[in-house]
Amino acid sequence: MDYPSSSLESTSQKALDPLAIDHPTLAAVVADRLRQLITDGTLKPGTVLNERDLCDRLRVSRTPLREAYRVLSADGLVSIQPKRGAVVIEHSEADIENIFDVLAVLEGLAIRQAAERASDAELAAIAALHARMLKKTEEGDIGAYFAASMGTHIAINRAAHNPALTATYDRLNLQVQALRYKSNLDRREWEAGVADHERFVKALLARDADAAEASIRAHLVSKKAFHLAETETNAA
Repeated sequence: MDYPSSSLESTSQKALDPLAIDHPTLAAVVADRLRQLITDGTLKPGTVLNERDLCDRLRVSRTPLREAYRVLSADGLVSIQPKRGAVVIEHSEADIENIFDVLAVLEGLAIRQAAERASDAELAAIAALHARMLKKTEEGDIGAYFAASMGTHIAINRAAHNPALTATYDRLNLQVQALRYKSNLDRREWEAGVADHERFVKALLARDADAAEASIRAHLVSKKAFHLAETETNAA
């Protein structure tokens, strides 16, 4: 599956640095692959990552794998524990509530600033991502839908032109990618998310900052409620 990577630099940023390296290291490639496996639920919360098994599956040595673990630890996706090794982090109800509360504020600020600062070309790119998301929804392609959906959120964040906001958002958003992906396994929640996207993207394209912020914050609050209810159900 092709998930958007918040760690990638923009083309314009690379162009400013003649020493920039366009190809990722092996550890970065491994980290990206593990992020995908965590996101789609292949590696579930609480899973102890088996080095030998992952080396065989990914066809890499332990050195890049352990470097990837450190990257994912910095992302807040795995915890490196004595005698256990790397473990996929499992969020508590309080963690989920706190993260989504902060994301609602961050995404609200991002879309407000995007409405004020984005170029027409950036808004066109966001509209194209949204159209792709709708197409993949009709096709029932959850992987491609999720890539376009999260790509829309990330594109809105970038269109805010606020580096401090982006740095904070990227790390926090990574921590709940698995939850955001999993919510789409419930068809009603998937459809509700699409309806939310319709509202906040429409408001953004109209450069209605107030409506866009209110809509995207409501979207995040709804996601939080869904995940908290699911967590309570699983614990029962």
